[in-house]
Amino acid sequence: MKDIIADLKRWQAEGQGDIALATIVETRGSSLRAAGTRMALNAEGKIAGSVSSGCVDGDAVAEMEAVLHGDFNLRRPFFGVSDELAWSAGLSCGGAIDVLVERYAPIYDRFIAEIETRNPVGFATRTNAPIHLLRDATGAVEGTLGDPDLDAAVLADIAAFWPGPHAKKHTYPQGEVFVEVVPPPLTLLIFGATDIAAPLAEMGNTLGFEVIVSDARRAFLKPERFPDVEVRFGWPQDVFTPDDFGPGWAVVVLFHDPKFDLPALTLALKSEVFYIGFLGSRKTQADRRRDLLETGFTESDLARIHGPVGLNIGGKEPAMIALSILSEVVAVRHRRDGGMMGK
Repeated sequence: MKDIIADLKRWQAEGQGDIALATIVETRGSSLRAAGTRMALNAEGKIAGSVSSGCVDGDAVAEMEAVLHGDFNLRRPFFGVSDELAWSAGLSCGGAIDVLVERYAPIYDRFIAEIETRNPVGFATRTNAPIHLLRDATGAVEGTLGDPDLDAAVLADIAAFWPGPHAKKHTYPQGEVFVEVVPPPLTLLIFGATDIAAPLAEMGNTLGFEVIVSDARRAFLKPERFPDVEVRFGWPQDVFTPDDFGPGWAVVVLFHDPKFDLPALTLALKSEVFYIGFLGSRKTQADRRRDLLETGFTESDLARIHGPVGLNIGGKEPAMIALSILSEVVAVRHRRDGGMMGK
């Protein structure tokens, strides 16, 4: 949803509010896009997003046009392939997607508003009727799925998967419901405004992370070196507390200086961040681990640190090192080993 919000808001501001949405509610096999991915079409023929990175988007547009110009508000096409029909059916990846196509409803305005608050939000859609239910971060509920018992069951599932991410079709006695829990944006905190930090911040920004670069050296932390990201000046322990870091945060420590490394690593280890990366040779890693053990951390605590940081993809240039670091962050987030797809 996040990648089409700007287009949806612009269309509405321009008075083009007659919009159809296509949402992937289930995937099978090697689908290129995940459940919850959305595509939009307005009455002027303008398109935002994609449900297949191109291979069946034309068919999805035809379904959305049928909703916009027909007498119905919801359609549920299914796009799948067999090996022999892969190219003719359009899904050359060999997978299958189940797509729900509906007319844009006012509750989507609230859904977008909640996403933009950067708080978690739960959203549920019946697959056989254009009705929705929303639950915000305070627990307030808007909308209904047409049955009080179904509403209660779906809200219980939303709570179970809070704060997300979650996007899956659930089956209840009353029917199927597509349930989403959209988490806050991921945050990439880079300690150390080094030559590696600049491409790392740029790449993180491109991938949709909220990027923060922090350093106590003003000569390095110049805004022109880090456009479009937040910069925070000061020593790690003076700028942050462990409570500032949430489970959607990745922390990368690039200082290569113990007076900065140790307080930055200490903050991260005392928090719920999903990733801690530390730049340095194996000797540097061993030295910092020894120092951290002496302050009271355990070997189990230190096992959270990825160091030397990054995946082994080769390349010594700062941008290549940044790519290897961010690749490891993404792999850890998705619980993958970072190996080659064909191996």
